[in-house]
Amino acid sequence: MKIINLLAIAFVAALGAGSPAASADAPKVKTGPVKPTPVAADLEAGKKLYRRYCTQCHGDEGKGDGPAADFIYPRPRNFTTAIFKVRTTLSGQLPTDHDLFHIISEGLPGTSMPAWKKFIPENDRWQLVHYVKTFDELGLFKEEPAKEQVVVDAAPKMTAELVAKGKDLYQQKKCWQCHGPQGRGDGVSAAGMKDEWGFPIRPVNFTKSWRFRGGDRIEDIYRTFTTGFNGTPMPSFVDAIPAAEDRWALAAFVKSLALPQKNAQVLKSGFVIGEIPADPYAKEWEGAESADFPLAGQIILEPRWFQPMHDVITARALYNEKEIAILLEWDDGTNSKGEGKPADEVELQLPIGDTGPVKPYFILGDDKHPVEVLRWSAKDGLTRLTAEGATKLNPRETGGWVAQGDYKEGQYRVILRRPMQGKEGEVSFAPGKFVPVAFHLRDGDNGEEGLKMSLSTWYTLLPQPATPLTAYLWPFGIGFIAFGGEMWLLRRMRRKPAAGSS
Repeated sequence: MKIINLLAIAFVAALGAGSPAASADAPKVKTGPVKPTPVAADLEAGKKLYRRYCTQCHGDEGKGDGPAADFIYPRPRNFTTAIFKVRTTLSGQLPTDHDLFHIISEGLPGTSMPAWKKFIPENDRWQLVHYVKTFDELGLFKEEPAKEQVVVDAAPKMTAELVAKGKDLYQQKKCWQCHGPQGRGDGVSAAGMKDEWGFPIRPVNFTKSWRFRGGDRIEDIYRTFTTGFNGTPMPSFVDAIPAAEDRWALAAFVKSLALPQKNAQVLKSGFVIGEIPADPYAKEWEGAESADFPLAGQIILEPRWFQPMHDVITARALYNEKEIAILLEWDDGTNSKGEGKPADEVELQLPIGDTGPVKPYFILGDDKHPVEVLRWSAKDGLTRLTAEGATKLNPRETGGWVAQGDYKEGQYRVILRRPMQGKEGEVSFAPGKFVPVAFHLRDGDNGEEGLKMSLSTWYTLLPQPATPLTAYLWPFGIGFIAFGGEMWLLRRMRRKPAAGSS
């Protein structure tokens, strides 16, 4: 069976390489010769380097089955089938040596593949390129080495017209079926996707450009549309979008969806007059200052979680004279309500009482410094807990806390609100007072529950003092006084007799 699979892969690769006759009617793509490899192979040196740096993920035989492989999303590349995603060659073709060198050097954003240029000298990285190719069980690197690669010309200027054209193509070519209407990876075809090896894979979230596997420059995006990602459901669009200028337009639109991260240490809560809106899409919330807080997998306590789905949560906060509300936002391509899999969940963690300079342990506190946890679940709504460590979770009445949650176009928005003044044992909020906060996220479709989660360290929530009316009146007052002074001085100068007059 294995031999049959390998022969099938070889046949597909041969078709991808193509002959001049077979590709005569194919859309034209500008290509150029492959640059020569600058360093000769020393396979013994490459083997030593591979065993030192690569086996823990990719395995001794390059099958992507190292001891860390089961804890990584996406899984490490299996080198034996010679299928590589990020390339400068056409769909179905092998990568060039420079492609492999680039990935080894720069890493793959959004994966566990690091940028080895920080740790391994250039000559040694070339030896890793040579050695990785020895795992090819079909001998394709010897028989069909890459001879041509896609030439990416200078990118056109990003204009509103170009982006609009790309948006139309995004709809026409049904990119939204996988990547979603807003590009958040929540398309109707996204659920249940698998790669060439049968492992789950999700469409990329275009708003998170820092996770783009092949780079987030418009040139990188254009190249990906031209070459496709071998081994994944992401095809080359050369056939569907033959004109290079149209692929540039689509790349421009995708680039326009990218949102910059606004990382902060302090979540600033603005003051509002009147009621805080319950609608998470209300203009008051849209105008509130947002902050992004990085998340990482919980890898300290058992069961450790090395493959979290979420890497950031966005928060906003508003308060009035009576209550404070915190809006939590995060993208999720799957709306998991606990049907066959765990439900999606978000948690806000607060210290119990005023802790002073000493914060509780950031993972659910400890027996000396307990924490309060507000959990919103897509299945059960709001629950409230107190925790004295991961093994001492105590359910509580929700008290004054209220929650509203909504899922729309690949994004959750959840509002948690409570009176400013806390009850006995609860932290109180006040203008100008810093309050520690931390966040937890669980992606149910990814099997996350309990301590299998993404989490943040402690950050700070600050209700900003309301701006007094005098702050707006002072500039007018100072201006009026200055104007009056100038007029007085001008009149005085006019009344002063000229020198030498009688």
